[in-house]
Order: sequence, then C-alpha cells, then structure tokens
Amino acid sequence: MSKIIYVNNIPVTIEYRKVKNINLYIKPPDAQVLITAPPHASERRIRDFAKGKAQWIEKSRKRMLDSLEGRAEETSRSITDAQLGRLVDKVEEYARIWEPVMGVNATNWTFRYMKTRWGSCTVNTGRIRINTRLAFYPDECLEYIVVHELCHLIEPSHNKRFHAYMTKFLPDWKIRKKKLCQ
Repeated sequence: MSKIIYVNNIPVTIEYRKVKNINLYIKPPDAQVLITAPPHASERRIRDFAKGKAQWIEKSRKRMLDSLEGRAEETSRSITDAQLGRLVDKVEEYARIWEPVMGVNATNWTFRYMKTRWGSCTVNTGRIRINTRLAFYPDECLEYIVVHELCHLIEPSHNKRFHAYMTKFLPDWKIRKKKLCQ
C-alpha cells in the first residue's frame, strides 16, 4: 500500500513495508522521494519525520539531479538510468533482507560514483553511500558491500570484531571481496 504526501511542494511516496523503522530514499533517475515505514506507523509520525528531513531532501534531490545532468561527462562514470534503477532496487532488496537479520537500520542510502571506495557509512547518522560502479558487478558483490556497510553500524572499525561479524553474516565474504578486486 502506498500514499503520496507533500513536503515543501515535493511529492513523497510512502510505502508501508515489513520494516522496523521509517527509512528515507532519494531514487534516481529523477530524484523521487520514497519513505518506507512499518505498517503500524501513523501518517502523522511519517509526516513529522519527512518535515524534519525537508532540508536534507531538498539538498539531496538537487545534488542527485545536478550529478545526473553531469553524469555523461566521462564515459567511465556513465551508467544508464535503467542500470541505476536496478542498482537502487537491488540495494533496497538487500537492505530489507539484511537489516532485520543484523539488527541494524540505515537511515538512508545514496548512490554516487566514487573513485576509491565501493561504499561508505557515516555511523553516527546511519547514512550509507553506494558506488554506482557496482552496477557493473555481479549481485553477490553488491550484497557483500551492503552487508559490509551495515556491519559498520555494529562495529565502525575494520577490526577483528568487524571481520567476525562479516564472517557470521556472510561466510563467503572474502571470496566476494576478491571478485571486486579482479
């Protein structure tokens, strides 16, 4: 079930799903705003959440629309809208699978071209960024990056504890990681 509300004249789609928390996404190619919420969340709570994020929504939409316009500059960075849409859908799918298993929740996911990282996580805000180049890799590599970044919400450092969580949740993570380096 979905519904549309408006925040500062920006349409926001609300989808009720089997999730623990209210999540916010800015979806390419046209920077649509999506909020996923648990079925029991009241519309007022969701509206308050969206209003509290209004400034971030406007800034993120502008950044995405600006970056999508400039995306064709360099062919190595270029991915089609369809590829980007598929990447976003797969990340959402993996987040729905792994967040409840791991007992964590990312507050939002963003997608951008990055030269040196496959993903990054801002632990104190729960914000995760995914490299758009992952659109060209097997799904198992993308799933590895999603689990890796979600693990940072449990353990911020790349220490023994972090690696133990990776092995617990994704026993073949080292094999998947190698595929990214080939």
